[in-house]
Amino acid sequence: MSFDELAEQIQKRAGKATELTLERAGRPLTVTVVPQPVKDRRLSGEEVKVGRIGIKPAPVVITYARSNPIVAVGQGALKTGEVTVVTVVGLWKIVTGRLSASNIGGPIQIAQVAAEQARHGLGSLAFLTAAISVNLAVLNLLPVPMLDGGHLFFFVIEAVRGRPLSLRKREVAQQVGFFLLLLLMVFAVYNDLSRFFR
Repeated sequence: MSFDELAEQIQKRAGKATELTLERAGRPLTVTVVPQPVKDRRLSGEEVKVGRIGIKPAPVVITYARSNPIVAVGQGALKTGEVTVVTVVGLWKIVTGRLSASNIGGPIQIAQVAAEQARHGLGSLAFLTAAISVNLAVLNLLPVPMLDGGHLFFFVIEAVRGRPLSLRKREVAQQVGFFLLLLLMVFAVYNDLSRFFR
């Protein structure tokens, strides 16, 4: 079970005794925890109670392995695909409420994670930088005006209708897109500050 899957299950069991089986010193160990109910907000603004047990995933440590250029390109493409899938699935879970919106981070969290990865070496920091780039690429393809995905969405509408949208409609869509992006940025910074002062 991945950490995201574990977090998803824990969030559903606020205040309920839950058995977890983990590995310690090479041996399985079963413990009982009671996720503490905490208030959280979904992207819609709805306030919900989710369970938390006060753990977080261990930082990803990258180890170096020499590969010839052709193999390295293939491995890079494979890892890019994996990060893309994780990003898309994570976004979908947040939108559908299966994953807490508090997982959305902003510049403060990025700086904290970057500093943590830098302590593990250049490889870990480089991987984080690449993962952030993939995340931004996926977000940029969302059908939101002002993003590339929004422009593609307009082209699709134009192809279906046989004519472009009026300038006024485009302007309104751009304003809505700008507001949504601004709202997302404010929400991400709010999450950062909440974690920082917790």
